[in-house]
Amino acid sequence: MRRYSFAWEAGVRQSVRHTTYLLALVVGLLAAPALAQIAEPQRPFGKVVKEWEAVFDRALQEETSFGLSADRADTFLEQLNGIAAEAHSIKEATQKLLAPLEQQLKALGPEPAEGDEPEAPDLAQQRQEIEEDIAFYTARMKQSDLAITRAAELRDQITARIFERSVARLFEEYPLPFTTVTLAPAWTEAVEVLRQIARSPVAWWSELSPERREQIVLYRATLLIVLALAIAWVVRLTLSRWFRRDAGDEDPSYARRLATAIADGLANGILPALVFAGFLIRAYSETATVFGPFYNVFLGFCWGMILLTLSWALPRAVLVPSQPAWRLIPVRPENARRISFRIVLLAVLFSLDVFFSFSAGNFQVSPELFSVYTLLFKGLEALAILALTPAGLWMLADNGAEGTEDQTQRSSRYWSGIRFAVQLIVVVSIVAALTGYANLSTYLTRSLVLSAVAIGVLVLLRGLFREFVGRLLRAPVMQDQLQIPHEKRSRYKFWLRGGLDVLFQVGGLLLVVMIWGVPPEDVIDWVGQILQEITIGEVSISIVDIFVSLIVFIVAMAVTRVLQRLLNDRVFPQTSLDIGVRNSLSSGLGYVGLGIAVALAVSAMGLDLSNIALIAGALSVGIGFGLQNVVNNFVSGLILLVERPIKVGDWILVGGHEGFVKQIKVRATEIETFQRASVIIPNSELVANAVTNWTHKDNFGRVEVAVGVAYGSDVEQVMEVLNTCLKDNKDIMSWPEPFVLFMGFGDSSLDFEARGFIPEIPKVFRVSSDLRVAIYGALEKAGIEIPFPQRDVHIKSMPAGTRIDPQTGGDSSGQ
Repeated sequence: MRRYSFAWEAGVRQSVRHTTYLLALVVGLLAAPALAQIAEPQRPFGKVVKEWEAVFDRALQEETSFGLSADRADTFLEQLNGIAAEAHSIKEATQKLLAPLEQQLKALGPEPAEGDEPEAPDLAQQRQEIEEDIAFYTARMKQSDLAITRAAELRDQITARIFERSVARLFEEYPLPFTTVTLAPAWTEAVEVLRQIARSPVAWWSELSPERREQIVLYRATLLIVLALAIAWVVRLTLSRWFRRDAGDEDPSYARRLATAIADGLANGILPALVFAGFLIRAYSETATVFGPFYNVFLGFCWGMILLTLSWALPRAVLVPSQPAWRLIPVRPENARRISFRIVLLAVLFSLDVFFSFSAGNFQVSPELFSVYTLLFKGLEALAILALTPAGLWMLADNGAEGTEDQTQRSSRYWSGIRFAVQLIVVVSIVAALTGYANLSTYLTRSLVLSAVAIGVLVLLRGLFREFVGRLLRAPVMQDQLQIPHEKRSRYKFWLRGGLDVLFQVGGLLLVVMIWGVPPEDVIDWVGQILQEITIGEVSISIVDIFVSLIVFIVAMAVTRVLQRLLNDRVFPQTSLDIGVRNSLSSGLGYVGLGIAVALAVSAMGLDLSNIALIAGALSVGIGFGLQNVVNNFVSGLILLVERPIKVGDWILVGGHEGFVKQIKVRATEIETFQRASVIIPNSELVANAVTNWTHKDNFGRVEVAVGVAYGSDVEQVMEVLNTCLKDNKDIMSWPEPFVLFMGFGDSSLDFEARGFIPEIPKVFRVSSDLRVAIYGALEKAGIEIPFPQRDVHIKSMPAGTRIDPQTGGDSSGQ
């Protein structure tokens, strides 16, 4: 009899390990630069190298001599990964020590050639010391590179050997499960295994001493169970009361549906699962009271109950068969019930599978029983999976809505491809179980189910984070403190959610790849190589550094916006500064913040500023010609902010455009005309050309109204009437005193002009209109006529019989 494991315990542990690797991946990659700050290893470098070589020699010897077991392979892989990480850290730290030495050697200049005057002894001694230090650190870097290379080679060699053994194990043949030769002994053995599983609790209990039964098991276990159930019950009632679904609400928001689904899943699934998880943690501890054959039975029971409670509660929380309006996935009501039932059925089969797999770990299971067991459980699980793949089962409830049908047609090929792949894997799994390839069937079914569970969890987390982004951008701090317009917040929401989608898709892909057997170490290496450094020619690009620099830039700009808002709302109202000065100071703070943000981002990216200076110098000529207008406008904008010939709120006239200054930007100034149109004027035009500013120093201005009266009118009376109208207008200032001028003799009228001063020149059009209305009424009341243009036409008489030549206009009669 050979000992066969159903591989479920190892599979569960492997899945947990894969998830842990994935969660630690980002933290490890982001922490790598910080680890590289260590200037010296904690142990002498020579000793470190000897330890590395000892690990290399031992791994190579064991692998080539008699092969590595799974445990030894995992141990060596962990050691090799640690060596590679330590070597990378030492290499980066050595590079930082080597850089200043190379700069010092460069500062000394080239060594004098043969025949030239020798350099001073002190300089020669210093040069020799620097060259020795450079050689020392260069050798250390080469040893680190060698260790990294050897670790990678051995890791690849061990991984390849593990892969070969895994493939061989997958295609290991077992007895055909449906023959009588296999079924008869399998049935007998199965009955015996079930009998031993049933007896294991009794055997464990009988081996406990009376004191241990009473003190540890009865009292403590009972107390913990009651306490856990009480806490879970109280939390469940609280969540159910806070997040109760209102049957009368026919259109709840996605946020409410998501929050209620999370609360429902937490109350009915996660809390009970945590109770069993607590028992698992206690069982895995060194002071566990469960031992013997019952230990694995207890572990299988706890794992099975965790899977069963989660699989029962979470689909119901998402699909809500009894209340269609509260579903997160808008499937049809009858389909929601079918999906929930089939998921629960699959979960029951998996829970039983997990229970028997753990429980059978203590027994010698024959190949015949393993083959029959695989056909039974994997076949039923495969059929349950097939029951979840029909396209009609996932038909959306609003499929007839406008625009949905086209979208469904566009995505039908994608989902059809996924369904076909799942169905193909399930069929292969069933065929493998029927033909005796039990390990292959177990691998396919387990990987498929764990992938579906991982993807489902990621989808729920994606919805949760997308809702969090929406709520964050709708927060009052975004609208009031930062004053981010709705359009910008919508764009931010789109890009943030798009970035989250990419992260979840990449994370899901990596997790699925690891579930299907790719070693987590290889995945971490791939991702690390992509994120840490991408080399294109002689240029190295680090995605992590770019991401960090982008975060630094965003944070710095957010701080700048908060400071600008603080100045505008808190500081400036307590000063006597006019609006133009306030805008200039706020804009200047924005430019300074932008410069600081760019500098911090460049520093976080790790760019060499000296190289940037060289590149900028080389491109200065091209920038001078190609970006001359841009630079000119930028400098002009700075001049406008400093000298302030115009400021925000001024009424200006430039180049035929008249209006109020709304904003002074780096490149151009925005003017809003009286027709509410925005005119963008380059700053260079405002500096180089003449600008009329009606409100440069103050809003004081003059109103001028031209009036024409008929010839023969009393000039003194007209001037008196106009003066009276000026003085009666409440907007005209009494000082300087308004006055009337006799401007001249027009073609049809005597021309006068009424002039008065007003404190607010923007009111000039309204005041002028009021004056014209008052003047017209006053002149009409005084009997003074306002003439209209007149022309006198004199017709010259001609003798009778005169004919006019139509071409020359002369007399064509010959007289």
